[in-house]
Amino acid sequence: MRLYLVLTVASLKMYFRNRQAIFWALFFPMLIMLIFGLLNFDRFSPPDVGFVDNARNEASTTFRNAVDDGEDPLLDLKVDDDEEFLREELRKGDVDALIIIPEGFGDTGARSTMQVVFDSRKPQEQGITETVIRDVLDSLFLDLANVPDEFRVESRFDVGVSFIEGQGEGFRGFLVPGIAAMAIMQAGIFGVVFSLIRFKTGGVLRRLQATPIGPSHFLVGQMATRLIVTLLQTYVLLLVGMLALRVTIGDGTILNWIDLSIMAIFGGALFTILGLAISGWAKTEDVAAPVANIVTLPMMFLSGIFFPLEVFPDWLSNISQFFPLTYLADGFREITVDGASIGTLGPELLGLGVWTVIAFAIATRVFRWE
Repeated sequence: MRLYLVLTVASLKMYFRNRQAIFWALFFPMLIMLIFGLLNFDRFSPPDVGFVDNARNEASTTFRNAVDDGEDPLLDLKVDDDEEFLREELRKGDVDALIIIPEGFGDTGARSTMQVVFDSRKPQEQGITETVIRDVLDSLFLDLANVPDEFRVESRFDVGVSFIEGQGEGFRGFLVPGIAAMAIMQAGIFGVVFSLIRFKTGGVLRRLQATPIGPSHFLVGQMATRLIVTLLQTYVLLLVGMLALRVTIGDGTILNWIDLSIMAIFGGALFTILGLAISGWAKTEDVAAPVANIVTLPMMFLSGIFFPLEVFPDWLSNISQFFPLTYLADGFREITVDGASIGTLGPELLGLGVWTVIAFAIATRVFRWE
């Protein structure tokens, strides 16, 4: 037991002396998080709006086609007949507003009131959506010629506005847990790969074999070091997100942090083992660097870290949803945004578990001490 402890302490000292590793594992992800979070990149896309059409007539169809033409939409409509489902989507922040078309919309001789529900946390999306709705109604149903007052748009159509208090923090709430997951991947893979390659090429591992320290002592020490670093960087990044970007962590209880710690340990173990597999196969840093980048870069940009998977083509999102980093990022978001507990994250834990088994099988097959 003492050997495990001594190796863990020694490995921690070596890690924190490596300033380059600390930069890539902690400060680089933090920099990306702050840049993307403060610039708020999601403002360039049309608002996501739920749409319930209770009229199903020519007027409602014309309105729908005008605001969401498919190529350059003014609003990105999510059409569903279940109003309660879309209201729940609005509460969770998955849509920015909800449009409810009443029965008899546009019928002659009757005044139709379109109901629009906004997320009170998103005034920018509210302004865009409300402007689009009123402009489209004007352009579709108001003849600029000399029309009698009873046929003007104000006489036939109205917009009723209400608000709902949503959950989460929009793009920032989406970004912060994703960056924390990405940092775990980078620390697990790059931290292990380059350290072990240096140990192998410098003959450190070969000399360890001549001591009472067995392979299990060394590997457990390395694993313990990476998991400690994983927890520390996760806490630091999430705390920075809370203080600088005002992101909340679940309902703010200690249980949310415990759940995040468990998820971080699962992710840290997976990517550490994956790093062992890469370092076991690669003989030099020149070989290890491109292999590590080939593994990490696709996951960094295709696992929904910076943008939701829905922005990708269907064929690509169907593949990337099974990436190990996707499972970790989704689990972090479920806890931080929705306040989920670790017991409800069965698919995410199963995905991480399957990938851990695969990585372990590869690592045990290719790992060499020299």
